[in-house]
Amino acid sequence: MLYIPLERIKEGMLLARPVYGADFNILIARGLELQEAQIKRIAEMGYPGVYIDSSDSSDISIKDVVPDSLRINTAVAAKELLNEVESGLRQKTNLKVNGDTQRRIVMPVIGALIDCRRRVIELVDLKPLPDYSYYHAANVVIISILLGLEMGITGSQLYELGMASLIHDAGNTFIPKSIMQKPGRLSAEEYEVVKKHTEMGFQLLRERFDISIDACIGALQHHEHYDGSGYPNRLKKDKISIYGRIIAVADVYDALVSRRPFRPAMLPPEAMEFMRFNEGTMFDPEIVVALRRIISLYPTGMEVELNTGVRCVVAHNYAGSPERPRLRLLNGISKVPSYIDLQIDRRFENIRVSHIVI
Repeated sequence: MLYIPLERIKEGMLLARPVYGADFNILIARGLELQEAQIKRIAEMGYPGVYIDSSDSSDISIKDVVPDSLRINTAVAAKELLNEVESGLRQKTNLKVNGDTQRRIVMPVIGALIDCRRRVIELVDLKPLPDYSYYHAANVVIISILLGLEMGITGSQLYELGMASLIHDAGNTFIPKSIMQKPGRLSAEEYEVVKKHTEMGFQLLRERFDISIDACIGALQHHEHYDGSGYPNRLKKDKISIYGRIIAVADVYDALVSRRPFRPAMLPPEAMEFMRFNEGTMFDPEIVVALRRIISLYPTGMEVELNTGVRCVVAHNYAGSPERPRLRLLNGISKVPSYIDLQIDRRFENIRVSHIVI
């Protein structure tokens, strides 16, 4: 399995992972031979690339931290939940969101991540633009819970963190769609409108949702910055709840690696560099360190070039060592695949990944 950026997809390539459409159904099935029409549709949906089967990577498989079906179900449930809220507000009904609805979304994710032996996010995240916000909500839940586990959070606190991460942007339902869906940079006035979503969301959660006050506060504070430069209350360091600090990291990282109408997706090393540059200012440094342990800088199946000029495909990532994966050499003369392990084999201690090939 090999990840191919959009610009390098060619007719005849075999799709190795399904492509999902705006309605969460499979748009292009795994195993299909791509033709011009499918490639055009992939581009229209906003995907930055796809996974294909190739002879250079036939022995490489990718197991996500949660099953595809669970990730999709979480995105679907997030959409249904937020649509229920929006409909209730529009019709001015006495909306009350039962806690069972939220538990059915969060608990399966917690269970899957607790059972996962290798808590490393291996995939290049692929989201269709039309339903970006719902896929984003699902990913923020997954990344937040992974970070919580990495930092030793358990039990009811882990559940509260999952709940807060699921509905952290509920206040966006109050923001005009003309602003939320604007393809370009927001004006200063529009940005001030957007900033109100945290406090409006907090009031919504307190009045209409069956969740704890700590979860509500976590959602309220996900745009606070570690140095006090964030909003709505310019809180600093541990004055920001641990939930708010974790969600801030998960929210920004997932947004950076996602393609948006106004900018392309960042590659994982670029996004991680942004997170590290802003640790101690925007982000809690301890949580950024935890993020580096659960995110693969060079996702499995991605083509990379070494500092020696040799090209490889990433075969395996090690938890806690994002810069030293196991690699499969490309274009070898032998029919038997050749590997180099930057983490384990000391013969390669001076070799490093230079960059991702795009």
